[in-house]
Amino acid sequence: MNCASAKEGEVHEDSGTDAGPRDAGGTEVDAGIDAGTDGGPASLHEGACTGDEWCWAHPTPTGEPLKALWSAGPSAVWAAGDGQVFHWDGAHWTGRASGVAGGALFLSGSGADSVVLAGGDAALARWDGREWRRETLSRAGQVSGLTVVSSTEAWLTQAPTNEAPQGSVWRRSGTGWALVAGLTDAPLSSPWSTSAAEVWALAGGQRLARWEGQGWRHAAQLPNPGPSGEKYTALWVAPGGGAGWAVSASGAIARWTGAGWVSVQSPRGVPLTGVWGSGANDVWLVGHQGVLLHWDGQALTGVDSGTREDLLAISGTSGDQVWISGAKGGLLRKTPHGWQRLGGSGVPEASWSVVTGSASDNVWVLGRAGSSGAALVWNGRGWRVAEPPPEPVVAAWALSPDEVWAVGAQAYRWNGRTWERHVLPSGLVARGIHGTGSEDVWIVGEHGQRALWRGTSWLDGGRGGTTLQDVWMASSTSAWAVGASGRFEFFGGGDWLEVSVEPPATLRGVWGAAEDDVWAVGDQGLIVHYDGILFDVDTTSAPGVPLKDVWGSARDDVWAVGEGGVVLHYDGTRWRRQESGSSGVLVGAWSKGAGAWVVGSQGQVLKRH
Repeated sequence: MNCASAKEGEVHEDSGTDAGPRDAGGTEVDAGIDAGTDGGPASLHEGACTGDEWCWAHPTPTGEPLKALWSAGPSAVWAAGDGQVFHWDGAHWTGRASGVAGGALFLSGSGADSVVLAGGDAALARWDGREWRRETLSRAGQVSGLTVVSSTEAWLTQAPTNEAPQGSVWRRSGTGWALVAGLTDAPLSSPWSTSAAEVWALAGGQRLARWEGQGWRHAAQLPNPGPSGEKYTALWVAPGGGAGWAVSASGAIARWTGAGWVSVQSPRGVPLTGVWGSGANDVWLVGHQGVLLHWDGQALTGVDSGTREDLLAISGTSGDQVWISGAKGGLLRKTPHGWQRLGGSGVPEASWSVVTGSASDNVWVLGRAGSSGAALVWNGRGWRVAEPPPEPVVAAWALSPDEVWAVGAQAYRWNGRTWERHVLPSGLVARGIHGTGSEDVWIVGEHGQRALWRGTSWLDGGRGGTTLQDVWMASSTSAWAVGASGRFEFFGGGDWLEVSVEPPATLRGVWGAAEDDVWAVGDQGLIVHYDGILFDVDTTSAPGVPLKDVWGSARDDVWAVGEGGVVLHYDGTRWRRQESGSSGVLVGAWSKGAGAWVVGSQGQVLKRH
């Protein structure tokens, strides 16, 4: 599918009144940031999209940890996170579910129509130019390395197990994967190939091994990487075998001269995660805290990467076409003009708690950044980093561009220019807020405490029997609140009435299309629907998934979100799970007409087009 236009993923200054003037705290953020060399701002502004049309809006192109990376050229790059593979075609990023996850992931290929992803306990997927096809190995074991030689040949290694004390070595041919003999005294890992005749691997993480056509043999001992038990974990060897590099999690670096290995002192004492080179005199090493090192044939020096994000993987096709991926979804690209950082976050370290809006061109995302509040605003064309409330936000509700409520320890109202502080009743720890007008807003919170806004101040709204997590109002005389132990509370203009459902899991979100069409979601995959007479309980549409929020735009257009990147859609008949493009915790949902937005506690902002 095609992603949104570049404007829709960009974080930039909005001059419209819905987000406030620049002097109210708005910050211009370019999605392409110079990474500290001679490169200018990158042209990539949009996020990766899934087949269900969910696209990353912030950060871009994704906020998922990109553990593996492989490039076939400027317009063919793959980056993998847990359960997702993102593909760059030169103009857009697209995301697809891979089914492959694990502590370590590996990507390798021989062309744009021959890419293999491996990870976890023998989980494999192969891209054939059209789709990812799952492949299986007959022996379990954590994958420790992968290299693809051609469309009909690849090598994969697995870490030692009780069944295979020296690990397992697999070779793929035109008929599939088959076990081959490794070394008898050391497990092989981090295989690297430059051709069918040149296949290398680390042996025991401390020696170099080479495939000799009929079997593997030891080639040379590497320098001691440091502490007892430490091993080298990434390997690169130049075509012809005359040069090579290996790095370790201790920060140790070894250089192969063709005749032997020598130890190289690192300019930065951090864990190193990857190495790649276009030749013996052009080698790049990456590591934690944004460390980027370069070997020019004479010396190993540090290069400013423009980020402190842990860098996890590197791949390239030439000295001017190199890609690096990071632990927060960051990407760096080297072109003839230098290094460029692609996409990024306008609010670093943001943790979102809620998304709300009054129209499809006035959508607010609020949460925290450290000990302060954080806010983004969508104006229908782009995202703007807006002035946040002075403290972290746990709940919010928007009536119009000039009236937005955000709740933390106190309540704050945006008046179109700034945030006004309003004191909550004593002891109220807010969890949810919703209203129907400027003088009709409810807040609910811990211990069942409630507050009511009547236009000038927050009034004590009484106390229920259990903690309430969310509230939704159909009118000034009709409201629902939900909370612990499957508790519903109904307000009909007088007292709040209590109802409980089974199982008694905590309900965390509530929304309704009408007084007789109300939805609530919560822990253990609990989905409850009220039709004006009966409560219908559903625990099969998302079995066991902690659901965090629900929102909709009509009776046949309802969204629910939860942990593990779960996004569910109700079409008037049934709930169906969609590919969100995220594997993290999604905590908020909001929709209006054809547009829908979800946010997550790890900084995810996803928009459906």
